[in-house]
Amino acid sequence: MSTFDISYRVTVLEGEKIDEKIEGICLEQSVELPRSVLSGEIETKVVGKLSSQKQLGDSLYDISISWPVENIGNDISQFLNILYGNISLQPGIRVTGVEWKQLEPDLFGGPALGISRLRELYGIQKRALSGTSLKPLGTDAYGIGKLCYQFAAGGLDIIKDDHGITNQSYAPFEERVKACVTGIEEAALETGHRAYYFPHITALAAESVERYKKAAELGADGVLICPHIAGMETMHQLARMDLPLPIIAHPAFSGGLTTNNKQGLTADFLYGELWRALGADFVVYPNTGGRFSFSVEECKAINEGARSKKLPFKSAFPMPGGGMKRSNIPEWLDTYGPDTVFLLGTSLYEHPEGPRAAAEELSGMLK
Repeated sequence: MSTFDISYRVTVLEGEKIDEKIEGICLEQSVELPRSVLSGEIETKVVGKLSSQKQLGDSLYDISISWPVENIGNDISQFLNILYGNISLQPGIRVTGVEWKQLEPDLFGGPALGISRLRELYGIQKRALSGTSLKPLGTDAYGIGKLCYQFAAGGLDIIKDDHGITNQSYAPFEERVKACVTGIEEAALETGHRAYYFPHITALAAESVERYKKAAELGADGVLICPHIAGMETMHQLARMDLPLPIIAHPAFSGGLTTNNKQGLTADFLYGELWRALGADFVVYPNTGGRFSFSVEECKAINEGARSKKLPFKSAFPMPGGGMKRSNIPEWLDTYGPDTVFLLGTSLYEHPEGPRAAAEELSGMLK
């Protein structure tokens, strides 16, 4: 019987015992019944089995449980259910990893393009990439397009919609995409530098697919999606389509999964590994020192998860953002390395000489 391992960090709370907690995971994530009512065949075929256990402290353990691959039914939704279904309602259980190579090779496809192919397409072989978000919400499509032009003319590489901009009446999706594609093209003709525009497509699953197709039709260079709103399975579906637009994954709605160190999923596993497995070419995450709370070590671990050659998928560009400043880019480049997209927002908008000058300053730091 083929199996795959999931790793957990388990905190034993007051009144609990580690053996009982492990037993609870093995049953809850499979049969949802006590062993006393199971036949021997079902118990052997379906229930998870402890494969390793290490005590880290008085109440803290790292454990690994083996699950039958057949339980997944070759269905990503069911994989996610086994990964963190009912145990998401129980405190003290945090998912830290999956043995990806033990899974069926056709279950996850990973990024359609990945770092190597994107560098080839962009003609950028060694340096880090620059990026920004088009904002604020409330700007009309014409204004967003002109802003896109200014950032592109200043030399930025990746220009994406802000994740709050969708299909509002003052900036409808198609009108906005056309304006931004025009801005990218005008800047390229003027300066010789080609930037890449990623419109935001998060919506109901079917509508996200339609916006993905429309983005490709209108000449966009990729798309931005919030997988925890549109659905992680939706992102994977898009990455497997015949129109291989690269995908930027945004962490909106996922914070509760990663910010509690006794529950949820570790940030490096969710943003670095799971999103990559599900098709993200770029993974946006909140950088340390900004408006959010990850440590430098957690950020570096996300980068490693996105780029590690140990996973059986193409690598993804980590895209740290959320409070990064122009003045700190040399420091972050030294810390995170060149296979990174540095995503700046406020720091560019605050530049006294405007967006184009801000883009020129940032792009100059990375060349």
